[in-house]
Amino acid sequence: MKDITVEVRGRAKINLALHVIGVKADGYHVLDSIVIFTDISDSLFIKKNEENRLTFTGEFSKSLNVKKNSILQALKLFENVLTDRFSIKLEKNLPIGAGLGGGSADAAAIIRFITSYFSYPMPSHKVISKIGADVPACVLSKASRIGGIGELVRPIDISGIDLWIVLVNPRIFVSTASIFQEVIEKNNEPLEPFNHFSSSNQFIDYLERQRNDLQAITANKFPEINLVLRTIEATNGVLLTRMSGSGSTCFGLYKSQEIAKKAASYINKKSNKWWVKFSKVN
Repeated sequence: MKDITVEVRGRAKINLALHVIGVKADGYHVLDSIVIFTDISDSLFIKKNEENRLTFTGEFSKSLNVKKNSILQALKLFENVLTDRFSIKLEKNLPIGAGLGGGSADAAAIIRFITSYFSYPMPSHKVISKIGADVPACVLSKASRIGGIGELVRPIDISGIDLWIVLVNPRIFVSTASIFQEVIEKNNEPLEPFNHFSSSNQFIDYLERQRNDLQAITANKFPEINLVLRTIEATNGVLLTRMSGSGSTCFGLYKSQEIAKKAASYINKKSNKWWVKFSKVN
């Protein structure tokens, strides 16, 4: 790939439901969650270089730290077998501290690139999750049920589902660790059992009976999240409204691209300061 620039993408991960069902001896919470991915993403441009070099661009690049970046942590997984070095430019399009798994998605994009391009074996989920609990799910980058602290990833079939999602972030940084520290009920009920979702209506009906155990905690700390949720709920055709992960991004689900596009436009008019995007659910 000398003199060739390769683009890979770190796609936004959305927790459609997130149940806290336990806590481990080391303090990490045990989760049961359904995640999907969108076409909204960060982009990484990779080129061979004399040494590993990471640079940033994009709307949300200003607060990034080269020394503490998940991309370089992902490269370190292969430092004993990989002789090549790379210049990587990260176009940071996803908000940070947003409940979208952006940093994990970027690390996952690098892992997929190296294992695919150089035919290296994929590291175990246990190894990958040391970078971040979301990284194993982001490596797969498909609709999944997530267990443990994030290292247990089971793909789910949503081929019968045709839905669009609108993402709204009030540009509030939320520390995932700080939210988990405030979880009081640590042994909640897991997700209801399911095998296959044959239609969008069935999927929505199922999700309505689930929850995000972190939503009330985050909204209590950052009241603007309640305003975001109410604004999404006021859009025409919304089927489900919820917060993703530990926040601060919230979402609405819709039956078509046209309805989702109109909803995004309505939300933008209500607050042009918020980050608003829409995408197919996949």
